[in-house]
Amino acid sequence: MPTFKGTSFKTELENKYRERSLNNHLRSVPLFATVNEEFLQHLKENVELVSYNQSQIICKEGEDADAFYLIRSGMVRVSQSMPGGEIVRTYLSRGDYFGEIGLLRAIKRTATCSALDAVDVVKIPASEFNLMLEKFPDVRAQLEPVAAARTAADQQRAIPTGLRLDDFLNQGLFEAQNLLLIDLDNCTRCDACVRACANAHDGVSRLLRDGLRYDHFLVATACRSCRDPLCMTQCPVGSIRRKENLEIIIEDWCIGCGKCAELCPYGNINMHPLEVIKEVKTEIKSDREGVPPKVKIEKKKTTAYKANTCDLCTQLSTPSCVYACPHDAAKRVDPQRFFADDALVMQDELLPGGWSPARHYRAHHTH
Repeated sequence: MPTFKGTSFKTELENKYRERSLNNHLRSVPLFATVNEEFLQHLKENVELVSYNQSQIICKEGEDADAFYLIRSGMVRVSQSMPGGEIVRTYLSRGDYFGEIGLLRAIKRTATCSALDAVDVVKIPASEFNLMLEKFPDVRAQLEPVAAARTAADQQRAIPTGLRLDDFLNQGLFEAQNLLLIDLDNCTRCDACVRACANAHDGVSRLLRDGLRYDHFLVATACRSCRDPLCMTQCPVGSIRRKENLEIIIEDWCIGCGKCAELCPYGNINMHPLEVIKEVKTEIKSDREGVPPKVKIEKKKTTAYKANTCDLCTQLSTPSCVYACPHDAAKRVDPQRFFADDALVMQDELLPGGWSPARHYRAHHTH
């Protein structure tokens, strides 16, 4: 994926952010409520704005603690090494912070923090962080209980069972705005949903009754209407676009380059072969001098490709696949409303007293 890292554009963007938004961002975090304007200005000039790509490690368990991090955007996975592998403690998002335990206790990092997706952070060096604690005791008073709770949770070195929040995020369900699910307890594998989709789209089905499993649901292979649709970023002819109702459509002028299919991380865009009849002109030269060549026109069949993806059947009151299911197994849902609250409650029960993220999941209304 192309990025703006190291370019003058990114530098200019960061400068504008420092001027216009960083102060408001810091003020919006309760931790900095008691910090005066003079020190906030000092922080603005000395913090580092850092970006991380998906799965990139921000800080690693066992390393020296050299900075405190405030999340500007994206989600961060917090994990710890265990005898049987890593355990994910929680996920943090915009407005959350991490890295305070090592600095407050003057110890090594107690957890590994990595980018779940593209993540931007405000990195406050240890020297500036310690100066802030010295000048503003209220900040330390807010940090100490959080650090104590997280440290206590770290000491419970057992892998909790049934923590579904990890699956929810690793499968990319948090990115979806409109998800097709099939309840496997009700589904009889009749394929009525697939046939209905094909009938509604000129014989080409835009869903596969296959995919990842989450609890007793099958996350069918069909467009999720991602919050940040990567499929739209590199189309050379601008044929893939999103309507206001979340529907992602691929226009007829698609040239079949396959870029959108390559960029979709969930395999929900397919390249469909089309038979195209083209006229081929061939010149036949005459043996007689002065006689112009004859032009022979032949029609030849060739195969071209066009990208297609689920259009959510927004022209209908109910998607074809959902309407056709005779067992109430297929359904279109907003996953954050359908799954996340339950997953977060489960996490709170399994990990009481620490590493609990703020509830950033909010209901998102789709069509």
